[in-house]
Amino acid sequence: MKKAIPKSVINEAKELIAQYGENIKYRGKYKKYDVYKFVFPDDTETGFPFIYLYSSTTNKAFEITGFDALDILSETKQDVDEQKN
Repeated sequence: MKKAIPKSVINEAKELIAQYGENIKYRGKYKKYDVYKFVFPDDTETGFPFIYLYSSTTNKAFEITGFDALDILSETKQDVDEQKN
């Protein structure tokens, strides 16, 4: 079952969406947040990832990039691997 992307996540990613299209994937949980990653087209992905932490209790999202984003993604990798099984 595909998880719906919250509007607050879409709003935070609006500049990337305008440039590359809406391609956001759910990655799993990190602490109390749902983690979403913006997926660039294959020929444009360089540098650090853009991820979004979403709180369902406040209905707010915020963007993380840089080394913090890599750390969070490494912790949610297990969630993604479990979804494939």
